[in-house]
Amino acid sequence: MEALRPADRMNYREVLQELEGVMQNARQYMMPKCRACRICNSQNCKMIPTERSGSAIRNYDKLQQIRLVYDTIYEGGDGSEIDSSVELFGHRFRAPIMSGAYGHVSSFNPSTHFSGDYDFTKALLDGVMAAGCFGWTPDTMGEGAYTEPLRCLREHGGVGIPAIKSWSPEIIREKIRMAEDAGVMAIGHDIDCVGLAYLSVNGKGKTYPKSAQQLREIFSITKKPFILKGIMSARGALKAVEAGATGIVISNHAGNTMDQSLSTIEVLEEIRNAVGDKLLLIIDGGFRHGEDVFKALALGADAVLIGRPYIVVAEGGEARGVELYTQKLVWELQNAMRMTGCRTLKDITRDKVVVTKEF
Repeated sequence: MEALRPADRMNYREVLQELEGVMQNARQYMMPKCRACRICNSQNCKMIPTERSGSAIRNYDKLQQIRLVYDTIYEGGDGSEIDSSVELFGHRFRAPIMSGAYGHVSSFNPSTHFSGDYDFTKALLDGVMAAGCFGWTPDTMGEGAYTEPLRCLREHGGVGIPAIKSWSPEIIREKIRMAEDAGVMAIGHDIDCVGLAYLSVNGKGKTYPKSAQQLREIFSITKKPFILKGIMSARGALKAVEAGATGIVISNHAGNTMDQSLSTIEVLEEIRNAVGDKLLLIIDGGFRHGEDVFKALALGADAVLIGRPYIVVAEGGEARGVELYTQKLVWELQNAMRMTGCRTLKDITRDKVVVTKEF
């Protein structure tokens, strides 16, 4: 059997052709809950997470109101000098792109062919790292729901970020110690999970809001960079600064925690203006293509976290599907840079995009 070529040695058309097969496979495993649509905009799957998915839809729709500005007269040689690489947490990656943290994938997709959280996480990390990027790992209820993905992360040299839910301080501290033992490069704290109803069913798995002082006390037990996930306002971002966070993820949990919130891209500029360079800004919510990543970088983000599409390509093609999709994202970002006169990420500035309608 002929060995598969690494995705970065294929051309864009070849990657798209193989990805089409991945998507067809995904539909077999994920229908009817997810249709693995060509345009993943949450319109056709409003049962994910609930029948009220206004926030998830808004995430995608607001990104479509932003357009890139052509600029192809610049000193760029033959175009091969486009550099989308970024250094984060002491590691250099091909692009500021991360796969999201998903656990208990069987609850999202009852017909999954993955045997558990370890196998699913391994497919994600194998694939995204093969394309030169990295991923987050989950934390949720159930035996092994945190430890098995963390074990996988340890086996990948700790190159990734575990996202710890907002449990009691005692539980969080224990999970931080476990993450440190795994050698992770940074630790995430999923603070918006207080709105995830399934975590507190029958009083089990209850999560709690935290004050800035409580968060500072939690952070103090580790020297690892600490990232707060679930910030959606300048006020919240300034509280993260007060708490001593290294960075934040601007996120509404893909619309899972509260319907009718603003989209993440709508609040990005306000947050960047409020915190300046005091925080690393990561953003998620409706990002599907490399051009979307470019939009976020132009509006002030340092990196982009992508969730749902990675579930689909993992189901349809395991690590290979994840690698192909990540390679596609990197190439799309690099092409957007080439077409807008940006040779490095530092060249991606606010004037490279236009918001076609007021948010």
